[in-house]
Amino acid sequence: MGIFKRLADIHFHLGQSVDPHILWSIAHEQGIKLPSKDYQEFYNMITLNKPHISWSDYHKLFKWTELIQSSPMAMERSLYETVSGAFRVNGITLQEPGFCPMFRNRNGEQDLDHILLAALRGAERALIEFPKIHAGIILMLDRRLPYKINKIIAEKAIKYKNRGVIGIDIAGPNAAGFSYKDYVKLFRLVQEAGLKTTVHTGEDGTPEEMEEVISILPLNRVNHGIKAAYSKNIMRKLVKKNITLCICPSSNLKVGYIKDITHLKWTLQTLYENKVKFCINTDNPSMLKTTVLKEIQLISDNNILSDEQIKETIDWAFESSFIDFKKQKESNLYL
Repeated sequence: MGIFKRLADIHFHLGQSVDPHILWSIAHEQGIKLPSKDYQEFYNMITLNKPHISWSDYHKLFKWTELIQSSPMAMERSLYETVSGAFRVNGITLQEPGFCPMFRNRNGEQDLDHILLAALRGAERALIEFPKIHAGIILMLDRRLPYKINKIIAEKAIKYKNRGVIGIDIAGPNAAGFSYKDYVKLFRLVQEAGLKTTVHTGEDGTPEEMEEVISILPLNRVNHGIKAAYSKNIMRKLVKKNITLCICPSSNLKVGYIKDITHLKWTLQTLYENKVKFCINTDNPSMLKTTVLKEIQLISDNNILSDEQIKETIDWAFESSFIDFKKQKESNLYL
């Protein structure tokens, strides 16, 4: 894997990216009562260390990772450890972690600006120590939250666009009353402010649902989007709009949205043959005990893509990055 001179991870959730021993330490620092006092039990829970994983397993786990990270101190350390660790251990020079700040303020008990500024300080510290890193934060809106709350998140993204927030995303399970049409103006406002937009779609659900999303919202990227492989029309739209898909192989395999290696190979080759740009990411690296290098190894070892094709997907990751590389290089930070 040393043949790849640069590596990127532009879709991963902060909550599931912090190493278990660090989450354990943060929880004890804050006096959080965990479901077990045994570290091995905590480790097995936080990494979903069991053979079969359901979508509900994911969201039960999010409760704990979000709670542990719900303070300025926890957010600063989480961002620093995640960004610096990914570079130190695996040489990832482009990183775009995402998180929902409304799930980090203990239902309003913590001030949202303190949470965000602490996260940015953590990322800035990593950039000071390791100047080869390019990193920016994506703020996640959530389908379970009312529009007025999601609007606040988008406004915070604009407020901190010169400190390291680079875009917004929509994630979370479907909820009653949620409509993408409600978010068209908000997404356009974010783009007009100089930020980028993405959304979780085409992971579960139907190709028709994904087509509706990419037709309605102004988007720069799509997180997951594997259902596009089932529709020539969707793939044509992605190419026309120059939307890059952020594919997460191990995550999709673990939950079952990709059935097996054969299915993964068909999906990626179909996208590639139809000229859809995509890149390889981790989604939840700590939880899944994976890295970008392991994801690439999976694809290479199973002859899913050639080394040249893998390199092309890495180039697409850098091309579709939400980071203003020139601005960050000139300042060496966000400021």
